[in-house]
Amino acid sequence: MRGLLIKVRSQQVFAPVVIRGSEYVDGEYTTEYVERLVRGEGLLEIKKYSEFPEGHVVVKPLPTEWTNVISVIEVGGSKYVLKGYRTFSPELIEPKFLRYLTKRRFPYSPELALEATLGGVVVAVMTKYVESLGDGGVPFYLSALKYLESREYGDIEAKARKLGSIVALFHETMSLCDEEWCSPKEVTDEVVNAWLDDIRHQEIRARESVRRLGKELGMSVAQLIDSSLSKLEKSLRELQGLRLIRTHGDLHLAQTLYDGRDFILIDFEGEPGRTEGRKSVLETASRDLACLLRSLHYITMFAYGESRKKKLGEVFRDFLKNEDLREEVLRWQDRVFSALLEGYMGTANLLDVQGSSDEEVFIKSLRAWVLERSLYEFFYEINYGTGYVYVPLEHLIRENS
Repeated sequence: MRGLLIKVRSQQVFAPVVIRGSEYVDGEYTTEYVERLVRGEGLLEIKKYSEFPEGHVVVKPLPTEWTNVISVIEVGGSKYVLKGYRTFSPELIEPKFLRYLTKRRFPYSPELALEATLGGVVVAVMTKYVESLGDGGVPFYLSALKYLESREYGDIEAKARKLGSIVALFHETMSLCDEEWCSPKEVTDEVVNAWLDDIRHQEIRARESVRRLGKELGMSVAQLIDSSLSKLEKSLRELQGLRLIRTHGDLHLAQTLYDGRDFILIDFEGEPGRTEGRKSVLETASRDLACLLRSLHYITMFAYGESRKKKLGEVFRDFLKNEDLREEVLRWQDRVFSALLEGYMGTANLLDVQGSSDEEVFIKSLRAWVLERSLYEFFYEINYGTGYVYVPLEHLIRENS
């Protein structure tokens, strides 16, 4: 067994490997590596947060599209999830979340069982396995399909209220943090400038792609983005004086698990398209709600596309051409989010999480973050060529109409 620490320009990558003949295998996919972690042996420093049972170790790779390597582990009949971080950086945020939420016994996130570090930098974590029915977005997607077929909502509003209540409890837990990485602060000019600098950095990267997209669609996308950025700066500057907490940072519905009753919040790594400087800056609690609303918009457009057997670009054009159709389809999104927001407001102590008990202030900040998240999504989708840019673009057009 070996560990490779690779430096490329200013970034470092850590990869534990097991050598089998002429092959190199990701350590997280092998029993050799896992057994050494559980026993606290090998080149890594191990800290255990719970005792592991004695017994046979079974490793099942979990194929994902993510950069990090993930596997499901059985140790003496108990199940865990092992996540290896390929980015070697002391700035990794997820281990800090897991450590803090486990210490606070927060019931709606995975419980940290083990942490492996190299030179003080976390390179892997093991969490207790969470039994679930799968991705938390699935019940919402199925509901959207049902609505488009029969205009029925079923019990999705109750699920949305439950999720809203869980997010509120998460925010209250984070508002109590007194550690340096998550200690609440106040919105200042400096903080707003950091938010805006990050968006502008992404906009610069996307300019050529924006020009090509505008030419393809026969519309001034660049002008739309400029207008949105000006509006965003004004909206974010109005948040000064509110309380900042450490939010999830990328809370779309695929970052949750659903067990048939509750939602579990997972993947606290933050948005992949962010600059490192931005990831260290706190946000107002309402931004997590904005991420969930944007997630519902994605679900709505994808569900409409599936129900009509249309590609996303065709869905985008349908929404632009037929305002009545668009409003009817988006009615599902709006009603479900209203239920989610109701669950949140019924649970959260706004004075704790935003520094003001005024609900109108919360809604105002929510609107600002919905625009900010839409711009982030637009630049992310266009910079990485995902083909999903039509979703945030559709919202930005409505926002500026």
